[in-house]
Amino acid sequence: MGNSIESMPWGSFEGRDVRLWRLVNANGMELDFTDYGGRLIKAIVPDRDGKLDNVTLGWNTLDEYVVEHGGTYYGALVGRYGNRIRDGKFTLGGKEYVLECTNAPGGIPCALHGGTRGFSLRCWDVVEEIHTDDKVGLVMEITSPDGEGGYPGNVKVRATLTLDNANVWRIGWEATTDQATPLSLTEHAYWNLNGAASGTTIMDHTMQISADRFTPYNVGMIPTGELRSVEGTPFDFRQPHAIGANHDADDDCLKYGAGYDINWVVNGWDGTTLRHACTLASAATGRKLEVWTTEPGMQVYDGYYLPVRNSGVALETQHFPDSPNKPEFPTTIVQPGQTLRTATEYRFSAS
Repeated sequence: MGNSIESMPWGSFEGRDVRLWRLVNANGMELDFTDYGGRLIKAIVPDRDGKLDNVTLGWNTLDEYVVEHGGTYYGALVGRYGNRIRDGKFTLGGKEYVLECTNAPGGIPCALHGGTRGFSLRCWDVVEEIHTDDKVGLVMEITSPDGEGGYPGNVKVRATLTLDNANVWRIGWEATTDQATPLSLTEHAYWNLNGAASGTTIMDHTMQISADRFTPYNVGMIPTGELRSVEGTPFDFRQPHAIGANHDADDDCLKYGAGYDINWVVNGWDGTTLRHACTLASAATGRKLEVWTTEPGMQVYDGYYLPVRNSGVALETQHFPDSPNKPEFPTTIVQPGQTLRTATEYRFSAS
């Protein structure tokens, strides 16, 4: 079997045609994307017996994303700023910028995932198809004008999405701006390695996270600025164990997040080298998903507020939440003349 790319109409949004792209590798693994939000719609991967099944949550039609579940982040490419910014404000170059506040955990407002015109809620332009002997892929671009969502600078983002014959989905990000501006780009798929339609939760999935520290937060889910050791906490996943094992522990951050919805600090980050962030595994199917990234952090959200509670887990590689207001965190400020480059790989296997 060879690899292939197929494209088909998938409706319309804001007066433009929306398409679905199907990437299939030589093993029969399939990734379906749409240019609406740059979303991953399906990820069909084999289990230990070679049985193929979809392992990412989503819907089958554009209307379900836009009309029935408007504003959802399922499977989307997220920007300008993935995660939260406190009070929807930050100061840069002596000027305060006021952003759209679209979320208010604990009654405290924040800007979340780029606002109402964030990258997940707009159409991307597919500018190139990649088709070689060992991989297939798409190059998507989006532009964000100065002031959109309250952010400074005209920003251009390119996302290169490839599927290779080793069952690796890679996202390569590039971004430029004409004014200094914060950028933190991520991908928001929800995973259930038992199968998206299995009717099971992810609470018995085992998870291992290569992080000695995490970023605790207040009731508004805004980091305090501390990089706290995972030792002796429910956030210690240095050795693999079930997501549900300590889910109900007596911990303020678990209470504020209604479970796991927090950023871990990836060990060994240097900004350029792919580092292991996480391994997710299902004993029921033998499927395993490894996350490798050049980003310093990874948000794990175990899906408490999904329509079916805990039916999927998001593994969002990122810079830390509220970094524009936390000078002690790795900077998210991109300068004119600079190109932001990051990468994340989702590596699938089964045993």
